[in-house]
Amino acid sequence: MDTRWVIWRRGVTVGTRFEEDPYSEGRYVVHFRLLDGQEVTTSSTLRGCRDEIEYDPQDPSPVIAPSRVAWLGVALAAFFLTGVWGVVFSIPAVLWLTKLVALLF
Repeated sequence: MDTRWVIWRRGVTVGTRFEEDPYSEGRYVVHFRLLDGQEVTTSSTLRGCRDEIEYDPQDPSPVIAPSRVAWLGVALAAFFLTGVWGVVFSIPAVLWLTKLVALLF
């Protein structure tokens, strides 16, 4: 989580080239250039929806590949929490309205 926070705060997004790692299953070898032109090779478990990665300029070895799946998970969790809280907070209002209607009629 700390890596994601640091990269979110001061990360740089660059174009990259992904290759499947022949020595491990489900990992990718990532080739990209830093802002100063130095080429870096590292590995990642995710391949992003575009050929881009985000890295920290102070420590370029950990990278994050932006993924649509991750954003879908965040959106789904936010929708679920909003829905749950909406139901929790609307139940007293519905009960109050039904009691008010019963008193009026």
